[in-house]
Amino acid sequence: MLDPFKLLGVDKDASPEEIRKAYYKLAKKYHPDHLPEGIKETYLEHFLRLTWAYKILIDKKKREAYLRDVALGEFEHDVEKQRREAREKLFKEGLIIIRNNPVRAEKYLRMAYILDKTNPLFMSYYGLVLVFLNKVKDGIELMERALQKDSNIIELHLNLAEGLFSAGRIREAKRCLKRASRIDRKNSRLLKLQEKLKRR
Repeated sequence: MLDPFKLLGVDKDASPEEIRKAYYKLAKKYHPDHLPEGIKETYLEHFLRLTWAYKILIDKKKREAYLRDVALGEFEHDVEKQRREAREKLFKEGLIIIRNNPVRAEKYLRMAYILDKTNPLFMSYYGLVLVFLNKVKDGIELMERALQKDSNIIELHLNLAEGLFSAGRIREAKRCLKRASRIDRKNSRLLKLQEKLKRR
């Protein structure tokens, strides 16, 4: 079981100022943006734990609820809920800016994918943003792997089609759209991509 006091290295009676100082010191050290490329993945999970611990301890009500839950033995389930919420938040943040700011979106989508490599949507959208950043081979590979996991999700077909289109692989993109149309012919994104391809 994770102990937020131990994670931040503070006593159970630590003041909000002590908690804040401990968190900022650790956040500077472990924030993914401050780490070299090769070790970011290793420390991402730890950074998220630190942030989780800080949010619990800095808020008086959450802190009391945590101590009560620990006493009742109900805390462990909450940790997985926090992790799921963190993954989903990162994913949504990345989706919002994927086309307008792919460099920043790549950070969010990569973190979501790292936290759950089994999720085909996380995998596919991370692949799509890589294509937008001219990492075509890696991006297409990820989107194809996502489709192998679940070929019934229309977004996976559309992502691959859009990635192939961006890479100039028009014939393959058309085949993907054809498969997507078997799932939902009236999908608005599908219709837009079909229109875009007609102009090519």
